[in-house]
Amino acid sequence: MDILAEENYTIITRHFIYFLYLVTKFLFLIIIAWVLFLSLLIYKNDFSEPTSDIVGYVFFPVIFLLVNYGFIQLILGIIRYYNHLVIIVRNKLIIINNSLILQEDLEIMDLWKVMKIDVEVHGLFPSIFGYGHLIMEQQKDEVKTIHFIPKPYKVYQILRENTTYTNQWWQEIRFFKSR
Repeated sequence: MDILAEENYTIITRHFIYFLYLVTKFLFLIIIAWVLFLSLLIYKNDFSEPTSDIVGYVFFPVIFLLVNYGFIQLILGIIRYYNHLVIIVRNKLIIINNSLILQEDLEIMDLWKVMKIDVEVHGLFPSIFGYGHLIMEQQKDEVKTIHFIPKPYKVYQILRENTTYTNQWWQEIRFFKSR
């Protein structure tokens, strides 16, 4: 589920490439630990008695901690991946960024305060896989960047339609107040 567009709201999750990035980092740590473990097994006989104790008491716990760190980072990354949502309603943009343990962020932006919306799709992989970054400039020079947005031009179009609707609604209110 990348973009779920309903009549009254739109829910946007991160692109799947971010999940692959998390898995790649985990596999890289596991490969490093495996290579370190194999090299220690191969050269175990070459070490003398005191050096063998250092290898047993230092390097094996380091490998153990490296593997555990990789698993914990993978699990927390998956939780962050599925708990990062952008919800677009008629006149608001709601950004939910939650990791269950370390952070719980909820940001609500009024779309009528958004002055400019930019889409960044730089590089070969973002162009091929269809993801990018959304940059929104608000009043008072506040800039909000949302990373790893799937189909960013479609999201841009949805935001543009909602800001147009909000701006028309806001102008109608100003028009009726001024008379």
